Amino acid sequence: MAIDPIKKLTILSPRNSSKRLMRTVSALGIIDVIDAGEQLEDKALHMRIKSTSTEDVDDVLRKIEAVLSLLKAYAPEEQGFFQGLTPVPQIIDREELRNATENYDLEGRSRQASELDEILKRSERAKTDIENRLAALMPFVDLPFTMEDFHRPRKTCLLFGYLPRKHLEHLGRPVSPWQDIAWEIIDGEASGGAGSFPAPKDPKVAQTIKENARVLVAVLKDDADDVKNALSRLSFVEINLPDFSETIGDHAKGLQEDLAQLSATMAETIAKVETLAPEHRTLITLKAFWTANRNECLALTKTVGGKWVHLLTGYIRTRDVDRFQTTFATEFPESAIVLEDPAPDEDVPVSLALPKAMRPLSLLVEMFGLPPYRSFDPTPYLHVNFYLFFGICFSDVGYGLMLIATSLYLIKRTKQYQGVADFGRILLMGGISTVIFGALLGSWFGDLYQPKYLGENNPLLRLQSIFAILDPVSKTIHALLIALFIGVLNQFFGIGLRMYGALREGDWKSALFDGFFWYLTLPGLLILVSKLFVNTPQPLYQTGIALFGAGALGLILTQGRDQKNPVARILSGMVSLYGIVGSYGITAFIGDTLSYCRLLALGLTTSIVGTTFNMLGGLMKDIPYVGLLLFVLIVVAGHLFNFVISLLGAFVHSMRLIFVEFFGRFYDAGGRPFRPLGFDSPLCEMKKEGTRNG
Repeated sequence: MAIDPIKKLTILSPRNSSKRLMRTVSALGIIDVIDAGEQLEDKALHMRIKSTSTEDVDDVLRKIEAVLSLLKAYAPEEQGFFQGLTPVPQIIDREELRNATENYDLEGRSRQASELDEILKRSERAKTDIENRLAALMPFVDLPFTMEDFHRPRKTCLLFGYLPRKHLEHLGRPVSPWQDIAWEIIDGEASGGAGSFPAPKDPKVAQTIKENARVLVAVLKDDADDVKNALSRLSFVEINLPDFSETIGDHAKGLQEDLAQLSATMAETIAKVETLAPEHRTLITLKAFWTANRNECLALTKTVGGKWVHLLTGYIRTRDVDRFQTTFATEFPESAIVLEDPAPDEDVPVSLALPKAMRPLSLLVEMFGLPPYRSFDPTPYLHVNFYLFFGICFSDVGYGLMLIATSLYLIKRTKQYQGVADFGRILLMGGISTVIFGALLGSWFGDLYQPKYLGENNPLLRLQSIFAILDPVSKTIHALLIALFIGVLNQFFGIGLRMYGALREGDWKSALFDGFFWYLTLPGLLILVSKLFVNTPQPLYQTGIALFGAGALGLILTQGRDQKNPVARILSGMVSLYGIVGSYGITAFIGDTLSYCRLLALGLTTSIVGTTFNMLGGLMKDIPYVGLLLFVLIVVAGHLFNFVISLLGAFVHSMRLIFVEFFGRFYDAGGRPFRPLGFDSPLCEMKKEGTRNG
């Protein structure tokens, strides 16, 4: 049975043992604790234990998270390639957990991390402030006068800013207000001595600077307003220079020295942070431990009790019952245990139990959604069609061998992480299927077996000629018909599973009306349609008419069976044939079957792209001296690219054919996962007894 049988569990224990009981439940890691108050009468709600405070635990978790955040920002943990693909938990043993909880100075590390973090944040703010000030000053670092001299005059007003070069001639005209002013261009290009603008990176900014000059204008304070108005009409942009005693250049040098000192302080502080990096594993272990403690506190609020009795309820897998009873008989002999089958309307959590060979594809089912508890697990029924789809989409012997090698390496490196290792096993089986279909369809790194690439009678050419039975490039119609035939079979397979699910629940009407009648209608439809393309024998055509007529009549009479009005029932049945209402439809069948054309499309794409890279490499092969090297580089790089892209496409489209065109025929997800209270989490897992840390 692919879905674990579940028992409902009720534990009655003395009130004073409630916390010890919860610790034991968490240590066992086999009970999914539920709210006991919801399972009892409303009058029992006053017995609920008051919410247990998690403030102390939350404070510890905040300290751990503060240190981890500091490490993540300034000393991130290096991850291997496969660990970077997906988060994996740490595997620890009880001795490592004991050392972490008893010997690690979290309080001291938290204070140290807080101090280092404050230094870094303060330095970052100061650094940003200096960089902003420098950015504002850099265009004026070549000004030859001090800012004290610029702001000192009392009777004279000095104006500094940008003036378009085309308007410079207006400053020399002896017309008021220009007759009582003095001006000078502070510009290397114009004056030849004051320096030039810093070279900007933005071409638009460079063009703007080129078209404008920096001008220093001296005017009597009484005439300042008139001059400013006149200058504004010439598009003069005044710059408010800062007020300090030195030149801008000297001030900028001082800021740069401050910036260098800040950078040194930050580098020194980051070096201290990096000394904490080896403690990352211990911190993750502590985070998992205290998270489990917090979950225990929260689970305790789901229990109820009176003055003397404490009551805990939950679900337990049948296979764990003996272990549970043995533990509790030893540790809580005064407790009472009640085990019963869940009620038909209960939301029972789902745990999948599969043999090791079938377990990997349960990842796909979990991605789509777990089945309801009283339904069936579709995982065993995916092993033919998923790998069939994957192999056809990725069909190339060379790529299949590459995938097998990659998956074996992945499995070896991640065997302690069940989820990642199972994904590697999916790729392994997919690689084997790819090799098989690549050989049958004659693709070996595209057409690399051709004599023009590897010479006459090369090993790949001999192998290709032995195994190839169909070339989808030259016989596309044949390949398309095979893809459509696979689609039809998969649709019928889905309908069969729908009937199986209905019969398991004792619903023979749904099995007959929503399954068997389609088994009559759809084959009959295919026979009728075949007459449009081939000369269908008359007896077979008559059989098709009979099948379609019988099935369609049955569907018309039964698909509207929920309608009380006979006319509405017949109309609903007729509409259901099209697919607007009801469990299925002819249009859905046609549309889903046509979706299997992607098998041909993906397979052709893999082969054609590989062949294209071979051709590009072949064009370089005859270049003197470097031709062979260029051929090898192009072919290797091209096939690596095609391998990655085609692998992604094959996996995604195979999943789509399963999730949409296959699951859509029979599978209704919605099961709640079985989540036992315990230490194991996405952060950490306790090493199982008798296993090795691989």
